[in-house]
Amino acid sequence: MTNAVSTSIENGNTVLCLCVRMARTVDVGAIAAAAGFDALYVDMEHSPITADDTSAICMAASGFGVTPFVRVPQDDIGLASRLLDGGAYGIIFPHVETAMQAAKVAGACLFPPRGTRSAVGSTIHLGFEGLSQKDSGEQLDALTMTTVMIETELGVENAEEIAAVDGVDMVMVGTADLSATMGVPGALGSPEIRRACEQVAAACRKSGKIFALGGVRNNPALAAEYAALGARFIIAGMDASYFQQSAGADVVAIRNALKS
Repeated sequence: MTNAVSTSIENGNTVLCLCVRMARTVDVGAIAAAAGFDALYVDMEHSPITADDTSAICMAASGFGVTPFVRVPQDDIGLASRLLDGGAYGIIFPHVETAMQAAKVAGACLFPPRGTRSAVGSTIHLGFEGLSQKDSGEQLDALTMTTVMIETELGVENAEEIAAVDGVDMVMVGTADLSATMGVPGALGSPEIRRACEQVAAACRKSGKIFALGGVRNNPALAAEYAALGARFIIAGMDASYFQQSAGADVVAIRNALKS
């Protein structure tokens, strides 16, 4: 098996990812595929979704051609390992500020000698094929993508060192949290956030890593601007927002029709 996200980015495409915060069932993968998303990530940092439900969503999503990722609470490498074993193709670690922190979380997602991930044997990623420990480790390492999120000014300052860490595949700017820590909450297109994104994008180019972007969901124009800076993995929207927007539009339309 291959990671379709990394392959698509290598081919010069921009990947669009759905944030899953409300859905609890496996059909969200099919819905994401029907909508045209390339990937989804289950947000375990900001929701009470269980590891069991998350793994089921990940296993199903890959079957629909949607690459599944999970955002774990900060530095929770134990949970990250379980989710990789359970079907995730990559982990997103929030609030990374230093190269040392990045090395710790990235190493937890890779098997020795590159990392410290515990031997797991066969997994759903490999079709539960009986491979040697060496072969399964190499194949899973090639499949797994580790993303670190930069959400503070310190993280921006250390972006070049963070991007250079072995095992870090993507560096994502979390524009929402970053805007808050920089004193411009919600101003995702502000000069401050733009300069931060430019600095992180330059760090990614220097180390050959993927520049990713979060926080600008449901804002196509702003997402396009940051894609022009080099973002190749963009969180395009969230399930709860889509539900609210579509439901709200229908309620307004029906109420207006009832008045006429």
